[in-house]
Amino acid sequence: MKKAGALILSAALVASVIAGCSFYPNKKEFEDIYGPQLYGYLNHKYYFDGQEIPTTESNFYFINGFLDLSVYAGYGYFPATTMGNFDLAAEFTIEDYTTCGEYFIDYSEYTMESTFILASRAQQEGVTLPAETNASIDEMIENIKKDNPDTTVDKYLQIYYGPGMDEATFRKILERYYLADVYSKQYCDKYEFDDETKYVPYLRYALFMADEQADQTEKYKALEAATTLKNGCKNLDDFKALAEAAAQAGTVAETNDILVPKGKMVPKFEEWAYGENRKEGEIDIIYAPEYGYFVVGYLGLQEQDKESLDKIALDELSLSVYNEIEAKTHDFHTDDEYKPAHEAPTPTPIPGAPVSAGSMSTTDVLIVVLITLVAVAVLVGLVFLGMYSINKNNKDKIKGKNSSGKSGSSSKKNASSSKTTQSKPAKKKVEKKEKDEDKEESDEDDE
Repeated sequence: MKKAGALILSAALVASVIAGCSFYPNKKEFEDIYGPQLYGYLNHKYYFDGQEIPTTESNFYFINGFLDLSVYAGYGYFPATTMGNFDLAAEFTIEDYTTCGEYFIDYSEYTMESTFILASRAQQEGVTLPAETNASIDEMIENIKKDNPDTTVDKYLQIYYGPGMDEATFRKILERYYLADVYSKQYCDKYEFDDETKYVPYLRYALFMADEQADQTEKYKALEAATTLKNGCKNLDDFKALAEAAAQAGTVAETNDILVPKGKMVPKFEEWAYGENRKEGEIDIIYAPEYGYFVVGYLGLQEQDKESLDKIALDELSLSVYNEIEAKTHDFHTDDEYKPAHEAPTPTPIPGAPVSAGSMSTTDVLIVVLITLVAVAVLVGLVFLGMYSINKNNKDKIKGKNSSGKSGSSSKKNASSSKTTQSKPAKKKVEKKEKDEDKEESDEDDE
């Protein structure tokens, strides 16, 4: 992959297909869903470490990849056909790809190889599917039969996953997919954390908005208000009461108690949290140019919740898979050539279908692909993992609420149909601005 960040296992759209395919009701043929462009990218024979991958299985990953990217095209992030699907023939203006089709091949191949690497590790370590997982697969198949009495399971699967797909083949594909997921869960359960990773500073904060672009008068007023709040605090209990009252009055943009893992917050905030000889109960004022003045109070060290620790372990697993792929540790290849999408016939226009094109980096898309720790994720949109946050996008919302006399409290939007569990919904992250995150990702990719 030319630029992938720390990609792990692409989240399947299996559940959406199995649960009645509400995305595409009343579709009777494969081309009714996907249009004609996709055909040129199917039925290619792949190999993984000398093992031939059945074309029905490689098709599965390419079709899922096409569904993933078509959702983004629907949101306007990528070029779309008149049917609203990802336009494989369109020019791809981001990074080193010429066409969307080239990017699509990399995206789908990376997903497939990642799954095979994880499943291979599982087999080597004797990991097997638990009985409840096999029962879940049985239930999925039964649901197809129950919800589609007018057709056979094989015909239904062929509409969504192409000619040659049948119940037995589909079951084997699911078993490999879920095996990779089970391995990932066990990897997290066995992961050993050092105390520095497990226990992080726990802070109480109140934000007075006055970022680096604010005029001097606005900054002075924010500092004055922050100083008044701090001087009124004899202890952290006072801090909480005064901050909440100020938030209700609209003086404080946000207030909350948060954990501060390294690398997740704006620099000044993190710098104070990890200051030497920090004492519990200490209260101070800091200025973070991204947002303004923070009154901060040190609540001590606290263990990160399991969800956060699992995310750290998954990041490590993701990175190890990424490194194996980039190093070409495995013999993963196809000898078949791809027919350029522009040679396929143009689909018949559908009135009202979206035909928008936007701009979204590869990393933005690929970061989406992460396994949930409940089941194989079904991510069909922009998933932003984490709790509530202060970021570049919601800063104006905070200001707007503040000016109307209400407490600012906004969260990152989850445009996915999947669930992103939040262990403590009331918490907010004071995260780095998006431009800082983009710079970090770019630096890592360059390396």
